[in-house]
Amino acid sequence: MRSYVLVESSRIWLYVSPCLLVGPVRIRVQVPLQRRRCSSRSTSMQQVRKLVSKKELKSIYGIPYCFAHIARLEAAGRFPKRVQLGACRVAWFAEEVETWIAERPRAA
Repeated sequence: MRSYVLVESSRIWLYVSPCLLVGPVRIRVQVPLQRRRCSSRSTSMQQVRKLVSKKELKSIYGIPYCFAHIARLEAAGRFPKRVQLGACRVAWFAEEVETWIAERPRAA
């Protein structure tokens, strides 16, 4: 299935093509027009925290453990706790993983 969104000045259209033989179907998406004012004070106080996926643990940070062993380390309190993002999606905070790596003993 292919889909794309077209945003006009006051309307949002969703185009969905269920298969290659049928052309795209145009659906209008109703979005409530509630505008919030964000003061600079509230946005400057927000903290952005980077998340690391399972694949990034191995590819970027070079953690050689399988995911089952990482889960055992978490349960024992020897690895940062995961954040549940969805039913089958987890991640870790990058700063906690980096701190964990920095605390690991180095081979002499």
